[in-house]
Parts: sequence; structure tokens; C-alpha cells
Amino acid sequence: MTARFEASNAEEADEAVARFNSFHDDYVAGIEIKFENYKGLDEEGASTGIGDADKTVILTINTYPYGTEHERFVSVEFKDVQSLEISSEPEGGPMWGITTTRLASTDDELIEWEFYPICSGARFSVICSKIVIIGQPFR
Repeated sequence: MTARFEASNAEEADEAVARFNSFHDDYVAGIEIKFENYKGLDEEGASTGIGDADKTVILTINTYPYGTEHERFVSVEFKDVQSLEISSEPEGGPMWGITTTRLASTDDELIEWEFYPICSGARFSVICSKIVIIGQPFR
């Protein structure tokens, strides 16, 4: 059964992620970045481009990469994204799934979510105001 979980703070995000076994040993199957509702010109007539856009990052995660249920996908949408960072870290051994969810240190109640794709050495960090998870939970 597909379910929808919405989180507007780190505690709610932790509860939602726990329903998906914290995405342990899963992998990111895709990432999409959407820019919507931006105005083309500022007050002085200069082009704003995507700087003023509403930004959404959508991860597609394979929550069951093994066995007969291979390819059970979950959508994780980060709404009102303030920051997205993708960096490479030195190989220091395997890193599994999404490792931590925590509140960002800002005045606004923003969520910072870091995750490490399996064994890639990369780190993704997203700061947003809401996380929506849609998929089939483990429990």
C-alpha cells in the first residue's frame, strides 16, 4: 500500500524515514531538480533567472534493491529548497543509504538532510522547509 508522509521539522522527518527502515542499504535511482514560479525581472528590470524560483528536489530511491521485490521505488520530495550541495568525499569504506536527518541552524524552521549513496564516496545535503515521502513503507 502506497502511503504519503509530510514532514515540516526534523522530528517528523525522522519518524517518516524510520517507516522506510531509514533507507538503509537502499540506493538513489534518480534525482530531479525543479524550478517553478520564478519571476523573469526584478524591480530594477534585471533578469532574475532561477534565483527567485521555487525549488524542489525529488529523489527516487529503490527501497528494496535485492530479491523478488527488486525495484520498489519511493519518491522523496524536498519542498522550498534553500540549499542543495553535492560533494565528493574520500573513500573510507562503505556508506549506506540516508544516514542522518537534522534541523538546520537557521532562524527559520528548516530541515537539513544529509545522505550518502551506497559506496560512492559522495555526500548530498539538502536544506528545505518540508519533506514529502510517497511510497510503500516497511512498517
